[in-house]
Parts: sequence; C-alpha cells; structure tokens
Amino acid sequence: MESDLPCHVWWDEQHRIARNDWKPGSVCDLDGARKVTAAVGAFGRGAVPVLVDMRYLAKADRAAREHFTGPDAQATAVALLVASAVSRVVANFIIGLQRMPVPTRMFTDESAAVSWLGENLG
Repeated sequence: MESDLPCHVWWDEQHRIARNDWKPGSVCDLDGARKVTAAVGAFGRGAVPVLVDMRYLAKADRAAREHFTGPDAQATAVALLVASAVSRVVANFIIGLQRMPVPTRMFTDESAAVSWLGENLG
C-alpha cells in the first residue's frame, strides 16, 4: 500500500505522533488524500496528532484539502512543516481558508512542530 501513497506515512513511537512525509514533487488529489488518512487510521490508535512534512509537496488540489479538513482526517492536532514558497502557500490556504476542526499550525522547524504536537496529544 505504501507505494500507492503520495507520501510516506509512519508512526513515530518516540513522540506518539503520525507522520506524513510528502515525496519530492508530489501532487495530492482526493484519492491520495483518502489513502493517506486510511493509512493513519490503520495504525489503530484513533485520531492522533499528525506532523505533515509538506516541504516537498508540489500541489494539493481543492478536494484533497477539503478531505484533510473533514471528519475523516484522523487527527487531534496538525503541524504543517514547510520550507518552499509553494508549501507555505498550501499551508496558509489550509489554515486560513479551510476551517480546521483541530488545532493546526505551520512550522519551519521540525523540533518545534514535534514539541507543539506533544502539547496537543488529545
């Protein structure tokens, strides 16, 4: 299933968070978004804090963004790790225009993102 995903989804036991590491140049559509949330759900832990490393994400279409902000998101808090102008635009769009049902913040520092998620373990 992992090869079908637009990102690497894994459980970080040390920090007790799910991680979504987007592949360089990846594009997320609704099908990919559904696969990512299903992979997080497959951990069998219910909704969990999620670190989304979107530094290499090229694009997330509207349907995918809406899916990630909906009831199937499997998240108690979301940290969006960004670097490029593209990833910042996508993150700002998700935070500003989509109504996130859980605490959501953008970070440029991975340690700060992990720390913040630790404070939001739900």
